[in-house]
Amino acid sequence: MERVIIFIDNSNIFKGFRKYDIKADYEKLKNIITKGRKLHGIFLYEGVVYPMSPEKKKWYKNLSEKSGYMIKTSFDKIALNDAFEKKIDIKIAIDVISLAYENAYDTAVLVSGDGDFVPVIKKLKELDKNVEVWAFRYSLANALKEELKQENLYYLDDILSRIKM
Repeated sequence: MERVIIFIDNSNIFKGFRKYDIKADYEKLKNIITKGRKLHGIFLYEGVVYPMSPEKKKWYKNLSEKSGYMIKTSFDKIALNDAFEKKIDIKIAIDVISLAYENAYDTAVLVSGDGDFVPVIKKLKELDKNVEVWAFRYSLANALKEELKQENLYYLDDILSRIKM
């Protein structure tokens, strides 16, 4: 059975959920992406402004305890600029590549439309790993589209009604 690990750039997709004015059910999102394959891990990455709100802490705790998400945050006293985003991208890239070398999965599922991940995708192809990208149409970088076959691209826009809370 195909083994998958899902890597969610929450800072990236949360903007889309806000744009379309929906609250997403991350358990439903996980199940749709997994599609009957063997889930070997699901990671959610996010830059967090310190101090973290009680609501955010509760949300992370629920995701972790009820849905098996591994939460990977990058804390900063204040969010000044894109440096915040880059820290998250680097964490994601390190985990995706490290776990590929450890042969922890057959398919990496990247939930982000960020073009900064093109080198990661190229490396995964060299390592004979499958890669899927799930993103919003409006935010999917052309560089990612060019790097992946159409059958490896999935649009969050198409599943919004199925992942709404």
